[in-house]
Amino acid sequence: MTKKKPRLPRFNAPEARDLFETAQRVFAPYVPPKGVRGDNAQIALDSALTEFTQANYSIVSSFIADGLNFKGYADLSAMMLRAEFRKPVETLAKECTREWIRFRSVDTEDDEDDTVADKIRAVEAEFKRLRVREVVRRQIIHGLGFGLGHIWIDVNGAALTSEAQMKPLVVSANGVRKGSLRRIENVEPMWTNPNNYNADNPLRPDYFKPTTWWVQGVQVHASRLLTVVPFEVPDILKPAFNFGGLSLTQQLEAYVHNFLRTRQSVSDMVSNYATKILKTDMTGNMQADGCMSYGDIEVDSITGRVSAMNAWQSNNGTFVLDKDNEDFDIKAAPLTGLSEMQAQSQEFMAGIPGIPLVKLFGIQPQGLNASSEGEIRVFYDEIAAFQEANVAQTVRTIFELIQLNLWGQVDPDLDFEFVHLWQLSEKEAAEVEKIKTDTDAVNVQAGIMAPAECRQRNASDPHSIYRNVSISGPPPDPPDPEEDGAGLEGLLTRGEESEE
Repeated sequence: MTKKKPRLPRFNAPEARDLFETAQRVFAPYVPPKGVRGDNAQIALDSALTEFTQANYSIVSSFIADGLNFKGYADLSAMMLRAEFRKPVETLAKECTREWIRFRSVDTEDDEDDTVADKIRAVEAEFKRLRVREVVRRQIIHGLGFGLGHIWIDVNGAALTSEAQMKPLVVSANGVRKGSLRRIENVEPMWTNPNNYNADNPLRPDYFKPTTWWVQGVQVHASRLLTVVPFEVPDILKPAFNFGGLSLTQQLEAYVHNFLRTRQSVSDMVSNYATKILKTDMTGNMQADGCMSYGDIEVDSITGRVSAMNAWQSNNGTFVLDKDNEDFDIKAAPLTGLSEMQAQSQEFMAGIPGIPLVKLFGIQPQGLNASSEGEIRVFYDEIAAFQEANVAQTVRTIFELIQLNLWGQVDPDLDFEFVHLWQLSEKEAAEVEKIKTDTDAVNVQAGIMAPAECRQRNASDPHSIYRNVSISGPPPDPPDPEEDGAGLEGLLTRGEESEE
């Protein structure tokens, strides 16, 4: 009997027609669920997209193999249910809004300090009423999780119809009436789709920028939606990504799957690291009667012997072996290095979003003098850059809308700033303030600066503990060394006398 030669796998290159059809699907505009674009609206296909796919369809094979094509909001939503995808997104969103913002006046010499303080308190109250902090946090989650995040503005009492929502919203005294800002709401990108955009002339300001969006059957002007796209894609891919970007979950996909596979492999290795071996005379002791052939070994006898070994094996049990024909051994696989492999796969997951392990997984650095302080400082700087790039414009628009809603105009002296996550402790802040005070005293004594200028610097310094001190009035009288004593001791003496 001749053995058949094993058939070698055949590798066939895909035909050009198949690649072209795949390219058409990959680069085609995203098709939203039924009802998002209304009943009769059709998705427009621009000629530039067709020409691109005809000329560059050969890149599709590697494009799909690397997992770079848009996965769709249904798949991304399912991925967000897994902790390995959700935790980085939630961590970045929470850190971006944890310390939040600080309102301030750009004119520190304003004599109407009480009026400015009242305005700031009114703005803060409106931010709380509209839940701006929570809405922005959810927008960041949508932007990182799905590649696109929307905030819809309900202003001027506009009806929830295409006719009313299609009107452009001008953020000015002429476009927003006093007392007309009712609410702001998040809209998941799954329920949105761009209606029209310019794909003909890159010199136009609306090139590959939708002017109107469909929101579950209602056309909404782009000015009524505050949109954030943290990771943009090239223009030619924007229609396929619903004019969003590459989500963080999709960027993490390969690294999360590698970690899950490594974690399961380590678990399987730990649970099966040792194999028990029973060495016995199978032909002599477990052979069927009347036959010496290996093929007639009694299976029940073998399994019974193994079952007895498993049942009696314990620290308090005794297992009996035939001293002449049997032996027992354990073969164990080494477990060293498994923890390092699993930890390394976790580090890869944390490296993509740039989150320190202690922040993402609660894992402290190991080793002598190990510290994550430097990593956290770099991470906080990254958060500050992310806020300026993706959050600042949204917050500024809402900030101006709130002023128009309160007073009918935007106060140019009011501004805000993000509070940096890296902050000095009370002791460190006091030490820095002491150094600044000593420097001011030396500058005044040397005639470099006047006391009023030092007061101005303290009042305008956002990190100073005296930044809220009013400088509109005259400075306090310095202590008299002859009557009150010098320095702090004289001030304390004068204070005790005034109390008496």
